[in-house]
Amino acid sequence: MRTVPHAAVALLLAVLLDCGGTRPAREAPAPVASPIPGISIGSSSAPTSASLPPAAPAALAPSIARSAVSRSWARLDSTSARIPVFVVTTRRSATSERPGERFGAEDGDSLQFATAIVNVPSYAVRAQGEIPSPPTTRVNRFWYRPDSAKDMFVADLLQYDSAAFVRALGDDLVGTRSRALLIFIHGYNVSHEAAVLRAAQVAADVGFDGSIVTFDWPSAGALSAYVRDQQAARNAGYHLAQLLRWVTAVVSPDQLHAIAHSMGSEVLARAAIALPPDSARPRFDQVIFAAPDVDARLFRREVLPRLSSRARRVTLYASSDDEALRASRSVNGVWRLGLGGDSLVVLPNMDTIDATRVRADVLGHTLFVNAGFISDVAMLLAEGKEPAARRLLPVTRDSLVFWRFRAGSR
Repeated sequence: MRTVPHAAVALLLAVLLDCGGTRPAREAPAPVASPIPGISIGSSSAPTSASLPPAAPAALAPSIARSAVSRSWARLDSTSARIPVFVVTTRRSATSERPGERFGAEDGDSLQFATAIVNVPSYAVRAQGEIPSPPTTRVNRFWYRPDSAKDMFVADLLQYDSAAFVRALGDDLVGTRSRALLIFIHGYNVSHEAAVLRAAQVAADVGFDGSIVTFDWPSAGALSAYVRDQQAARNAGYHLAQLLRWVTAVVSPDQLHAIAHSMGSEVLARAAIALPPDSARPRFDQVIFAAPDVDARLFRREVLPRLSSRARRVTLYASSDDEALRASRSVNGVWRLGLGGDSLVVLPNMDTIDATRVRADVLGHTLFVNAGFISDVAMLLAEGKEPAARRLLPVTRDSLVFWRFRAGSR
């Protein structure tokens, strides 16, 4: 196995995982207590939830209605579209004129709610996996003029309290046939805006018939903040566990999926550990770990046993060409779950997919840019197909089977 020289570790960590590209917004004051139990009020007039009640009032639960047809994404073949991404975040609110910068990097240690309206350009100007950003000639420190025909950007952000959030989420589910809910959890070095854009890209490119929620934990969005982000991710796991129990009880989705990328897998792992073992909720359909930056030993001993009993299927995408996770291994001193090679993690009750043949970003880490990977995830979410039905190649090792992408996936 190749090793990363110590001199290169810092450089790799400076560019590993998803990079947020937005400038930092000015932080708003911390929320103050409200006389209404469970609710706090920030510096703006929009109420936010400091804590969730154990169960939502019955009046908030939407009727179990659905669309007669699946959501159509055909319009993206010829024109741009506005996609709602529901946001649950533990970031503090920030003051900014730009919708994508209204949550900053500071950890508020409580949940806030919003809907981000994301402009997604058509496939005539954007390939699957791409997130085209406005050039500095149109978006800079002096003005903000993104082009809806060419750029992917947050067009609007609506903040509200937990009651309004579940109403909006319930109304959105009614417009779907599957009534499926997808929780997307971003990785290290990701700003609020970058997290929202990636969630919208995933929803659009997999053609997801359901509602998408990004759980936006407070990554610093800074190249040098790996250790700080790791601690923030671990702390956010408790809040994700609370959210999962609460939101599934309130909106009653027919299916619940989770996708965790990179250090977002640390958040989901801690949430799985924090969930009471005897609780009925949440129940997952698909749980996906994409290039997970989490201790493989912790996952094997404590996380998978809890998730496998709650999920229809748990899937791991790993790669032996992931230089970002090699650097993480050097920093942490332990094997990362998303690393492939001779120590690829293959376990009962989990589908392991060797994604080494998938062309990712320059570090081999961000799989969401690859059309082959997107297609495989789309089949998994829409139909729940097992690996044997998804054009993957079986490989047997020590009586256990893992799977590989076919040649040409690059």
